[in-house]
Amino acid sequence: MMKNRLRTLLLIVIVLLETAGCHRFASTSSVDLRRFTPGVETQESTIIESTPIPETISDLTLDSAVEETLRIYPLWIGSSWVYQYLGYNESREVIWRVVETVVDTGFIEGYYLVEMERTAELVEGYAPDGFLSTPETGTFWFLVDGANLYRYEYETDVNLDFSNAWLDLVIPLPGAEGTWYPDPDQRVDSAGSTAGSRSASDPFKKVLPMGGTYTCYNIATQYPDRTEKGTFCETVGFVYKESTHFDMVYGYWMELEGYTLQ
Repeated sequence: MMKNRLRTLLLIVIVLLETAGCHRFASTSSVDLRRFTPGVETQESTIIESTPIPETISDLTLDSAVEETLRIYPLWIGSSWVYQYLGYNESREVIWRVVETVVDTGFIEGYYLVEMERTAELVEGYAPDGFLSTPETGTFWFLVDGANLYRYEYETDVNLDFSNAWLDLVIPLPGAEGTWYPDPDQRVDSAGSTAGSRSASDPFKKVLPMGGTYTCYNIATQYPDRTEKGTFCETVGFVYKESTHFDMVYGYWMELEGYTLQ
């Protein structure tokens, strides 16, 4: 009788230990299996489904002038340009890999708005603190008003008061017959000055290293203390830019190495 009682007690202890062990294993799981079970709704999926869908390009109709601007300069979300950037001064040259990417697009009161992100990766050399030819990085915005492409450095500045906006490009480019002033102050009162004016050459054909022949323009901005110029190709974008300061010898040049267009 005693042996039977001991055997029964031992079986009870074993069962309790196994049950406790199973409980420990079950409590360590942090995966919500409902996420992987069709037809089972979770709080997470409810939040996602209830998020308002942002305004998209398909919701609005682009007018013909904006469509032409975006055909010539494909500022669609996902488009990306990769450049080799060489910054220099009297004592050194430093090379970066610069990438410009359209990370978002949308509309502001019917105008097409582009959010552009610019990153830079040091490839060769050393840039000390205060090196004036370091590439600018961060986020900036383009707003397309028909043929005019305005640029904003800060999101808080984006508005429809174009009299205070930087006019980066006029597309289609006017060729040698036309000039414009990017600086809003000069657009109001330029007094016929060439300083600060921007112009484009007549179109010419250019074969890009990555393949293809394109219609391109040389674009130059006139300043008394420096030169700023570049080459823009239709349906691609800028393939070259350079800037040289005269008083303190420093500047940069950047050349397109590759691109992905949407």
